[in-house]
Amino acid sequence: MASKEFGRSLREDFFFESGYTPLNHGSYGAYPRVLQKTLHEYQEKAEAFPDRWNRLEMYPELRKCRELLANFLHCDADELVFSPNASSAASTILRSFPFEQGDKILHFTTAYVNINSALKFARDHHKLELVPIELKYPLNDDAITELVKETLAKEKAKSGRPIRMAVFDVLSSLPGVLFPYEAVNQICQDNGIITVLDGAHSIGQVPLDLHKTDSDFFFTNCHKWLFVPRGFAVMYVAKRNQGYLHPSTINAAYQAHSDPQDTSSFEDEFSSPGTIDHSHYFCVAAALKYRESLGGEDAIMEHNHNLAVQGGALVADILGTQVMENDDRTLTASMVNVELPLKKDIALSSSDIAATIIKKLVYEHHTMASPYYNNGKWWVRLCAQVYLDLDDFKTGGEALKTVCQELNSL
Repeated sequence: MASKEFGRSLREDFFFESGYTPLNHGSYGAYPRVLQKTLHEYQEKAEAFPDRWNRLEMYPELRKCRELLANFLHCDADELVFSPNASSAASTILRSFPFEQGDKILHFTTAYVNINSALKFARDHHKLELVPIELKYPLNDDAITELVKETLAKEKAKSGRPIRMAVFDVLSSLPGVLFPYEAVNQICQDNGIITVLDGAHSIGQVPLDLHKTDSDFFFTNCHKWLFVPRGFAVMYVAKRNQGYLHPSTINAAYQAHSDPQDTSSFEDEFSSPGTIDHSHYFCVAAALKYRESLGGEDAIMEHNHNLAVQGGALVADILGTQVMENDDRTLTASMVNVELPLKKDIALSSSDIAATIIKKLVYEHHTMASPYYNNGKWWVRLCAQVYLDLDDFKTGGEALKTVCQELNSL
């Protein structure tokens, strides 16, 4: 069967309202209409005979979904558990990991706001020290890895407890850039540091091989770039670390483990937080089938990357600014970042500027792209996707130009 043609004609496969130009896929994702049948089917299974489904039949089916994702991510199903979203997975790790007072966590200032808050909670709750690395994009990958090495060397020269854990992105949210996660993971592990990879934006946007990367922990939102209903994340825990973790909602399977390699209760502890709607977890097979109908992962990623590069250049031309990219052109995957032509003396706070841009885009221009401030300038993140084409980026660019002109006139 011939694959479908990418572009705005695919918009009819989704639930978007008429006239909406969806340039912000990365925030909440979207799933195709064809999945709704599966979603409703499993909701009805749970209602038809609740005890039979919830007690006896549901868990083997959930296992099958984890096996599909394990194959996709190149790991074992026994290493994957479900989570409502990436923020929840991060909180599970940071709340449950057996830190000792004075331990240090290495992290980066470009982390997602919820992850930064979770790190602050871990600092305050476990009496830890946070070691931040400030990133001012655009940066080459080598510059980032050098910053990591320099920071580790400085910390080793200090007295006190060493860096116990490092938390970093696969792709950061704002700016929406690809991070040299494999190289940083290796550097940290070579220095005896536990690694936590925030892959919220990764599955469906970039190829992943979790066993090759071999991080200690990893999590990703399937509802963003993989086309499954929200909220659906999956968390990877290497078997050598499964004894460390317990879910945020403790169930009857709880066991304490003195050995981090004790995997005996891991699957059962994370099997379910209790009575919830699991139906979205059963949409994995249908989502992967839909993606195959478009030509498969390579075709989707190639289209989205090329559109991000070309669309970003078009928007930058409309705005008379620049795309955020480094010399090696490694920052852009399916999200592209474009500088906004805003004056520095606008009589609004940063939060008010961002809120004004969002409201004007949504209510006056029927589109959306995420604005943010980085390295002394305002930028916007635009997301390429299979249902978009260059004309959509033109529409977004013209809307952004109008909004910036209005803000500059204040």
